[in-house]
Amino acid sequence: MEPLRLALEALGLNVLLPLDAAGFDAAAGPLRLDALLPDARGALIVGSGGRGFFDGFAAAPESGDGARNPLDRYTARVVAGAVEQALAGSGSRHAVAYPFGTTPVIPFQRLGRAAGLGGPGPLALQIHPVFGPWWAYRALIVLDRVLPAEPAPGDGCAGCPAPCVTACPAGAVNRAGFDVGACHARRLTAPACAESCAARIACIRGPEHRYRDEQLAFHMRASMPRPR
Repeated sequence: MEPLRLALEALGLNVLLPLDAAGFDAAAGPLRLDALLPDARGALIVGSGGRGFFDGFAAAPESGDGARNPLDRYTARVVAGAVEQALAGSGSRHAVAYPFGTTPVIPFQRLGRAAGLGGPGPLALQIHPVFGPWWAYRALIVLDRVLPAEPAPGDGCAGCPAPCVTACPAGAVNRAGFDVGACHARRLTAPACAESCAARIACIRGPEHRYRDEQLAFHMRASMPRPR
């Protein structure tokens, strides 16, 4: 599967977490891996850490064509193309699913935990030990073969003093759980919180991978709550 890894990493998809069928089925509840691909034996959880993947998107037609869901459309196009090219001639059957537009819904956070990531921390994000909060799930590649195991990435929140808690001006970030309502209320009235996140920036993990301001603003706008 080295060609597949290289093809994905060339796109900035640099978080690659293999999971066998048993691990997937145990984590995904009623969803079974072979429902996504008959006789599936393994899956690759794909994420992007840092700025590379978004830089590719910013230079792509989808970023400026004015149509809805530009990043989702870019993701589906480039991931499908990379997988097809990397597996061509290998005799391997595959299917690709995403965190968007997929039925049934793929429980990416639970799958990430099964692959060795920690659970959601005070920010309600799974903090990567290398990339910190500056990464995201992008795709799931299902294969008819088992992938080689990789060392578990670990929990980026482990041993952290949690400066994110005191950095949040809304008081929404805390160890007991993330207060979605407090976060949304603040974002609707405070311009600084509409396009940035002081708590996320305060995270001690992966500061060198922090999103550029325009990348962070893009994601923050996409998640902006609608006033009632």
